[in-house]
Amino acid sequence: MDPPHVLIVEDTAMCAKLLRMTLSKFNCSSTCVENGQLAVDLLRQSPLDTFQLCLMDLRMPIMDGLEATRIVKTELHHLSVPIIAMTAETGESIQADCAKIGFDGFRSKPLKRAALKEALREYTGYCAD
Repeated sequence: MDPPHVLIVEDTAMCAKLLRMTLSKFNCSSTCVENGQLAVDLLRQSPLDTFQLCLMDLRMPIMDGLEATRIVKTELHHLSVPIIAMTAETGESIQADCAKIGFDGFRSKPLKRAALKEALREYTGYCAD
């Protein structure tokens, strides 16, 4: 299986850089945008199979990850890219909100190497070394 191309939606430059570096070590390519609006626009313009996974921060300026995911799941429902929520919030209510909106998974930040490796395996079938 070829390594997946991952969309990172993260407004904190250092977090985005760490994710990109870790994905690169797993031989995965990535594209990074700073907010949900840019993610929605990119997904609208990209061919269907461009991204195999989306890592979506929840709290960002312009458009947060909750709204962006709602739009993707309701208006761009032809896309099959799994969207994983990433947040430092760990309460049951935020996880329930994410599930209701249609996120495919939920991971706590900071996203550790092992958790990222597991998400790649679980949502794309890719086994990173």
